[in-house]
Amino acid sequence: MIDVKPYWTAPAKEYQGKIQIIEGPDEPTIAFPLVLEPLTPELSREAILSQARKLGPQPSDKTIQSPIRQLLDANGGAIHFKGLPLKNADDFSEFMFALAGSGERAWKPHEHVGMEVLRRPQANNVLTANEGPPSHFIGWHNEYAVSPVHPHYLALFCKVPPGSGGETSVCSSIALYDRLKKDVPGFIEGCSKKGLVYNIPHNAEQVGGIVGGNGLYKDSAFGPKPGEGEEMPETEEGKRAMVERKLLDLAIRGGWHKGIDKTDESLPVWQRRGFNWTWQENGDLDVVHRVPGTRQHPTLNQPTIFNALSTRYTNAVANNTFEAPFTFKKEDGTEGVSVPPHFAGLEEDEVIPREWVQKMDEWQHKLDSSITWDVGDVLLIDNFAAQHARWAWEGDRKVMASFWDQPGMEGVPLKA
Repeated sequence: MIDVKPYWTAPAKEYQGKIQIIEGPDEPTIAFPLVLEPLTPELSREAILSQARKLGPQPSDKTIQSPIRQLLDANGGAIHFKGLPLKNADDFSEFMFALAGSGERAWKPHEHVGMEVLRRPQANNVLTANEGPPSHFIGWHNEYAVSPVHPHYLALFCKVPPGSGGETSVCSSIALYDRLKKDVPGFIEGCSKKGLVYNIPHNAEQVGGIVGGNGLYKDSAFGPKPGEGEEMPETEEGKRAMVERKLLDLAIRGGWHKGIDKTDESLPVWQRRGFNWTWQENGDLDVVHRVPGTRQHPTLNQPTIFNALSTRYTNAVANNTFEAPFTFKKEDGTEGVSVPPHFAGLEEDEVIPREWVQKMDEWQHKLDSSITWDVGDVLLIDNFAAQHARWAWEGDRKVMASFWDQPGMEGVPLKA
């Protein structure tokens, strides 16, 4: 690991786990996540920005291995910055743009496509975190693993810490792959050769206070991109045609194409099957994504889990919906639907055996490190190396998010 002195120190915190990313007698044990804070209390925002620029990519860089990239690779893909003099969204934005660096290897703000999660802009490339109710556990996931278009990095910033609870958990995706490959090889094989299925509901209009809620026609979903000269079609038919065109483009970006040979067994099932969708009478849209569940880490060259199954598993357990038609009775007597994790199928998708997903859940809990928040904290996550989750909380909690991409930082799907 690079030396972070003389400015930074890496103190031990109670919430850090001690894990081996790859199990083995000769493999190192690390404190996860890495914690970095100024060696002496820092009150100057300019000093912090200057130090962040030193960690980020430089114009002279020939590879993506900047100091911040090396720190992520050596420490499980997650860094918790503490003791920062950041008070608001603008401070967080400036910190992230400093850390993103400059030159050809600099990080770029991620452009969201097909996103169903409502995130409200707070500052330049700073958005609200998921608006799901405080009582709702958001399970471990790689950010937007449901889609072919996902950020390479994400950062979370605490403006107001929760009264109680509300920790953000991180779990090594590479360690998760390593453990599951040994315990449930059939699950790993299915994630690669078949792929995973996600039923994504899109509200026609923006709806606050729920886990999803992004409006279908917003530019971060399937609406027109003003910067690209697009305009909203005038007719309902035109709007739907625009959405469907963008859905097909999203599937193509994932590896599917119109002339694909569904009998070609050298291709994974998710790629041969592609996406499909259903329009509801009220104008909402239900989309079915089929995507890979494993990828190759771009700098560590290690296989990694890449999914968003945890919440779906947790909900299916709570509602006992592991068998079709996946319906249950809500407290108010109405019928609800809770679809359990599925592998992609050529004709029909298939429920993943409950015991396989249960084993994943057990390992996520064992590998978990749940960080506690203070004002000004920033949690930086390599999206290909680590999953994150959010525990329920009481009181107030304001956490913001920022999403980034970097040239050369692609996680290629594993096919075997």
